[in-house]
Parts: sequence; C-alpha cells; structure tokens
Amino acid sequence: MKIYIFATPVSLSKCNIDQERIVQTLHLVASTTNTRDLVVALYFLPGVAMNRGTAYVRNWMTRENFATGRGKWAFTKMWHVPSDLPEKFKLIRIRMDGNSQHFPRTERDSYDWEFTYATFFDNLATLFAHELHHFRRYHLGFHPHEGEHSADKWALNHVRSLGFNVKGRKLYIKKKKHNRSLIQEMFPHADPFVHFRHLNAGAELMITHDPKRRYLGQIVNVVRPIRSNSKRIVVETQDGKKWRWPMDWLKVVEKKSKNIPE
Repeated sequence: MKIYIFATPVSLSKCNIDQERIVQTLHLVASTTNTRDLVVALYFLPGVAMNRGTAYVRNWMTRENFATGRGKWAFTKMWHVPSDLPEKFKLIRIRMDGNSQHFPRTERDSYDWEFTYATFFDNLATLFAHELHHFRRYHLGFHPHEGEHSADKWALNHVRSLGFNVKGRKLYIKKKKHNRSLIQEMFPHADPFVHFRHLNAGAELMITHDPKRRYLGQIVNVVRPIRSNSKRIVVETQDGKKWRWPMDWLKVVEKKSKNIPE
C-alpha cells in the first residue's frame, strides 16, 4: 500500500499533523488485508464538516485520473501527481480536517449512521476502514453483495477490535409517508418505476443513458429512497457528485446468487 499525504498551508500551520502516526494508523487498519494494489491519498484541508472518503476500486486507475478537476474532489488538482505511482492501482481518497481541537466529535453520515470519535485518529481509522471495505469487496472478492450500511458496520467493529475509541449506531429515521396517486391505487402495474421504489440508500444502479456520455455504463449508488410519484432518483457518481437522475436512464444492478467465500 502506497500512502500520499497532502496538506494546505493553513492546515500545516493550525494542525500538528503527525505523518508517522497517520501512516501507522492506516497500516494497522489494513493489517489483515492484501493492499498490494492499493493507493491511499490523504488530503488535509480546513472544514471538519467536509470530512469524507471515496473508493475507486471497481476499475483500475492510472496517474491520469489520480486527481480530478470536477465535483467534491476538484481540490485534488492543487497538488502535483506523485511521480512514483504504480502503473495501475485502486485508489482511496480521504479528506479530513486535521485539527485535533474538533474532538471528541459526534457526526452523522449520509447513511444515517451516528459515530462518536474520541480523537482525530479514531475518526481517520473508521473513515479509512469504511472505504477499505469497498476495496475488499470489489477487488478481493470479500463481503459479497454488501453495501454502505454493511461497510459502516464492518468498519465500526473492525476499528474497535483494534483498540480505537469509537461509538456508532444506525439511526432509524421515521420516513414521512406519501399518499399514492389515484391512478397508482387503481392500476398498480402502471408505474414504470415500481422496481426503483423499494431501493434503500447505497443500492447500486447502472447508468444506461447520459447525453454527455460522461457516466455512461457507470455503477452509481442511491443516495436516498424516492417518493412514490418521483420520476428521478438521487444518485452519487464515482467522482463524488450527486445528481437527480431520470429513472428512464437507469437500470437496477442485479445481485448475483452465487456467494464468494472470504
């Protein structure tokens, strides 16, 4: 596993970033995983509310797409691409505010999980473990059919077993019920998007049409369940952008019945 650390001058001046301990933390979390093909890019910027991670692990990456100029990760273009990158690799990006004064901290993620971190390193370990779960699933064949909620659960249990001080739980938010239209009540089979209406956050869809062909054929994740009368669904593409995509231009990814043993 190759690890690259990038930081803005503001972060360097305000935060005491212990690079050696950061590297040790990532290696500890990944100690039971074959990370030979993994590259981790850590970015330290102000703004604890924007802490996030993403994993590009379905397809091979190259130095040409190590950084991006679009979406939430456009800031990655602020730094030069490392000269010693492998020819091809799988990539995990993590953005964090390295200021330890923000801790202890409680936050809720996009999938309605609430986490409480005692220190910065507890937060870093959990965030990395979540993305590592995706690497293990798509690159190594572990965790078949498991999505974002399973990644949160695995990450929590994994880092706690390593001694990190993290608490977490799945929040059960009562969803507001929407009345079905009269036509849907009278003709339930008339809804062309009925197979989208049961999908939860984290479910996978394939983009079958994109006028600009930027995301054509890409697997994306559902951000939140849709309303009963909606014709669009909010999805997150692999570059971290969120879109209200027409369901006419999407296809539900079928789950394979054959399990892959870990």
